[in-house]
Amino acid sequence: MISTAGGASLGIITATSVSGRGFTPEELAERALDKIIYIGDRSNPVIRAQAEAYKEQIRVVLVEALHQAVKSNHTTLTNRFRAAGHPELVKLLEI
Repeated sequence: MISTAGGASLGIITATSVSGRGFTPEELAERALDKIIYIGDRSNPVIRAQAEAYKEQIRVVLVEALHQAVKSNHTTLTNRFRAAGHPELVKLLEI
């Protein structure tokens, strides 16, 4: 007889929202970092300091990559608006 027992642990689930806008690259990077790197409250202080420094380096990389993604998407949309005959819509992408 074959039986299965198990389940999935979802961990901590959080919901974040903003009003009247999307998330900034900095906010998205912070959310991603919380999933990528966890530093326990009881971590050895030396290891904790190293982990915090590493997390900050990853934050810088993520924020830069997300800013580039936004710029790249704006370029794509600019080209599509112009190709569709709506160059006036390009102004909506200016920040």
